[in-house]
Amino acid sequence: MSHDIYIHFFQPIAQVDGIGAVSVKKLQKLGYHTVGDLLFHLPKAWLDDRNILPISALQPKRAARIQGIVTQRHSNGFGRKATVHITVTDASGDSLHLSFFHANYMMSDARLSEGQHITVRGIADKWGNKWQMTHPEWSPLERFHAGWLPKYASLAGFNGKKIASWIKGALNLIPSTSTSFLDEHLTGQLSLLAALRMIHRNEQFDPDSQIMLQAQTRLQLEELLVYLNLMQAQRKLAEIKTTPIPSTVEEKKFIASLPYALTPAQTHVWQEIGDDLASGKRMHRLLQGDVGAGKTWIAALGMVRCAAYDFQSAIMAPTEVLAQQHHETLQILLEPMSLNIALLTGSTKKRERKHILQGLSDGSIHVLIGTHALLTPDVQFQNLGLAIIDEQHRFGVQQRWALSEKGKAVHLLAMTATPIPRSLALSLYGDMHLSIMQGLPIGRKPIETRVLAAEKMPALADAIARMLAQQGRTYWVVPRIDEDEDSTSVEERLATLKKRFPNENVLGLHGKMKSKDKLATLQAFTDGRCRILVSTTVVEVGVNVPQARVMVIEHADMYGLAQLHQLRGRVGRSDAQSYCMLIPSQQTGQTAAERLTLLTHCYDGLVLAEADLKHRGAGDAVGTRQSGEAGFRLIDPALDADLIRQWHDHALLQNLDDLPELMLKFWRPLAEEVD
Repeated sequence: MSHDIYIHFFQPIAQVDGIGAVSVKKLQKLGYHTVGDLLFHLPKAWLDDRNILPISALQPKRAARIQGIVTQRHSNGFGRKATVHITVTDASGDSLHLSFFHANYMMSDARLSEGQHITVRGIADKWGNKWQMTHPEWSPLERFHAGWLPKYASLAGFNGKKIASWIKGALNLIPSTSTSFLDEHLTGQLSLLAALRMIHRNEQFDPDSQIMLQAQTRLQLEELLVYLNLMQAQRKLAEIKTTPIPSTVEEKKFIASLPYALTPAQTHVWQEIGDDLASGKRMHRLLQGDVGAGKTWIAALGMVRCAAYDFQSAIMAPTEVLAQQHHETLQILLEPMSLNIALLTGSTKKRERKHILQGLSDGSIHVLIGTHALLTPDVQFQNLGLAIIDEQHRFGVQQRWALSEKGKAVHLLAMTATPIPRSLALSLYGDMHLSIMQGLPIGRKPIETRVLAAEKMPALADAIARMLAQQGRTYWVVPRIDEDEDSTSVEERLATLKKRFPNENVLGLHGKMKSKDKLATLQAFTDGRCRILVSTTVVEVGVNVPQARVMVIEHADMYGLAQLHQLRGRVGRSDAQSYCMLIPSQQTGQTAAERLTLLTHCYDGLVLAEADLKHRGAGDAVGTRQSGEAGFRLIDPALDADLIRQWHDHALLQNLDDLPELMLKFWRPLAEEVD
């Protein structure tokens, strides 16, 4: 049996006890293919399950655990749909009545027969003078171990309880002798397996205790060191010399053709990028521009300059929606320059794809826009000079570089609207120079932002009705695709709004939808056939609908300020006044409330990003971190800035040999290779 833990991580998820063929398909759609994928679905919180209450101490609508003897069991109804009723009596003689729907199998479970000692956890309620619980968790008393109970976010429609049972099974598949390559290098740290067991099987330690924080940090280091190792390797390529591309008459003609003059911020950033192109050294630059700051114009300027020297350009976006948006925008912008522009995505028809590939190889296509489809081996350029990665934080390190490797010493420009404090950007993207572009284009108004209590939603719906009467459109963002015990799902909010607006074509959008369905939904919203769009944060980037004037964000306290700022930037894209309504969760803490209040009067993304860093809370569950930044699973750049800075220049990085292939493959969002 191998000691390499990653060999065991790559066991198929079907190996986990209780995960059948139907469940496998649902989980795979969300990217959960292996045992390791499941093990890194970390708890979003831990419940204190150390105390057993007497039934007399129960409180209505509060979760609690009791223990007692089964004194009665019977069922109502027939077959599998029967409801099972169980009465449990504790030592004081008080009774609790349990109800389980569609659970006739429980009538034959000997562990629930009269006289058996069990423990039960659930939400208590009172009906008349009787305490009751519906569908509580239960176990024989001898199998119960008091401790902290991990709580997991739902997946693919499976609730947190089901996920918890699967994760226990997944842990059992990892031999106790399994180690990670980094275990021997991280002296004084927990082993990777010990950290996983601590996180998922914690019984005795407070989540804020030092040992639990060490376990969380150890898991994050496994990911972070892979990332920093990859970035270190890529940094060495930044010194390659290339052909200088100085200023041209064509770019001046292009600037004159723009509908507005360049802002001072755009002019400054273009000077930095232009100097890079003319330097004779390969450009590696990150352009950070606030939402709506005009980064696309800068990208177009680079394309125009390169085309004047017979260099091709390519821009890669993380989604088909964003790629299509760029294609439409750049066609209009570059029309005066007579450049041939093409769009290549996974949905491109075979005949059209063949035509595009021919145009790239013979040089007749000057600009190619697309998704990951640009990285396939058959995409060959005649003379690629400029590779642009848009929303670069959504790509892994190797993906960010792969496009620039389709030519000789290709210039690389990465762009993002995600505000990152300079000090953190230098740690995260130390292989690149940094340009920051602040300020809004001419004619844009600040978006009026308000925090709204959940009980005010009926009044909000009335306000949206008035906005619809003015031909405005509304985004309504919720945190979940599927039902979740703690927050609203797309389907749940979709049903509510359809009922409130029966004459509107209210549509839903989320990441699990097929690409063609996403495009069709967004097209309906763009052309006005749909005027209320209920979505997850999939609308965070790349959706440009000037008529959209209201952004509603439910459970706003669940997001970082930078992400809220991104979402807010989906409206306010015309000269009309737009609004962003932040609806916090019902039990929002003081710190979260202060963060949301800051958003109501601050419109500077960098200031908000700094505030994200400042408001980091000790003991935050790793499982609640925002994913997707730089391809991370466990790291949130805003919350984990200190950890990133600490390890960025750590001596250990200089001593690490090439990391094992299985480790790189597992952290595929960072190191994904293109087939």
